[in-house]
Amino acid sequence: MAAPWARGAECRIIGELHGQQTVNVMHFATNEVVSDPGSLDTLLLQLAEAMLACVIETLLPAVSIDWKAVKVDAKAIYPTPSDPVIATADAGSVGELGVTSVSFASSLVTLRTGTGVRRGRGRIFLPPAGEAQITASSIDAPTLALITAFCACVAGKFLGASPTTDWRLGVLSRKDLSSVGGNFDNSFRIVTQLSPVADVAVMRSRRKGHGA
Repeated sequence: MAAPWARGAECRIIGELHGQQTVNVMHFATNEVVSDPGSLDTLLLQLAEAMLACVIETLLPAVSIDWKAVKVDAKAIYPTPSDPVIATADAGSVGELGVTSVSFASSLVTLRTGTGVRRGRGRIFLPPAGEAQITASSIDAPTLALITAFCACVAGKFLGASPTTDWRLGVLSRKDLSSVGGNFDNSFRIVTQLSPVADVAVMRSRRKGHGA
């Protein structure tokens, strides 16, 4: 798949950590053409359910027991916006690693598109691993392997020559989109690589315990 894209979408992984909502936003595009709202909802539900499956099967084993998966939603953002379609996690969908005493720690995954420019790069700040899995601000090797498994799940569904869905994960440059002559096609770049980072990251929007 490649531009021109028939549809662009925003997908969000929504969870809870220490009473705060956590939101991971990713962007997708598809060449699948739909002509009615019902078909669009079906296409968006495919995206939301596929991402939720990766969360339940491979992300929960890689994050703190203090994090709870709530839902994944997906909505069209191009060529026209739509209402979100929601895939809800089962009750009790919580992480499987140790506790974390701060809300702002994160596990970082970098996104690369092969373009070699800053606007072709992205980041995903995942929920943190447990403190037992962190030493000197670095995530241990077994936990990095679990995060890599989540990346592999996402790649299998949304990247490469034969993904299992009709959607492609990409990096959307808001700067390109808002510039003169900017449009979705020249602002969206397909991700070619997802890479976990060993150093613990900080998600500043998680304000509890972070000087709020």
